[in-house]
Amino acid sequence: MSIPSDEAVAWFFMAEGSASLGCTRRNESRGLMSILGYRVSPRVSVGNTDLALLEPIKKWLESRGIHFNFYGLKRRRNIHRQMFYLKVDEVASALKFLSIIFPHLVGRKRLVCKLMLECLPKCRRENWSDLMREKVIRDKATGRIMALKWDHEKERARFLEIMKYRDKIAQLNGNHHTKYNYDFFAKLWGIENV
Repeated sequence: MSIPSDEAVAWFFMAEGSASLGCTRRNESRGLMSILGYRVSPRVSVGNTDLALLEPIKKWLESRGIHFNFYGLKRRRNIHRQMFYLKVDEVASALKFLSIIFPHLVGRKRLVCKLMLECLPKCRRENWSDLMREKVIRDKATGRIMALKWDHEKERARFLEIMKYRDKIAQLNGNHHTKYNYDFFAKLWGIENV
């Protein structure tokens, strides 16, 4: 079985794939997620009921060094066939995948991909080690993280900018009723007209 071209993968993605930004509530009271209590992550996947169709895509992802997860989702009722998914959910891998296929995309998927490529760099921190040395307050006896010296207003503004992208992407994908959207966080944090 040969490895498909970038264009072939892009066309398969347009037919069987999806790209969005997920937002989840984080309950950690300490550590990195305690900054805002929420996390945004990419959700890029390709799915099909025919496992043989996903094998070349799997090989293509491996050949490009793109980290992915593979899983099957069994349907609740026996009338449907089992779905198989290749999911790319790390920021760096999603950026790499979308950058490679972007030139070959058309239509709505191209618009979604363009927004994802603009937004994903805002979701990542370049050098966590340096950032942690600057921002972390540790317990001298145990070395455990006790608090973080973050500029909460700056972090909230950054997060709200990402949520604007998420709202546009959700709208293009036809998902108009997401719980965690820009308005939710603006209301939660008492921010108006940002």
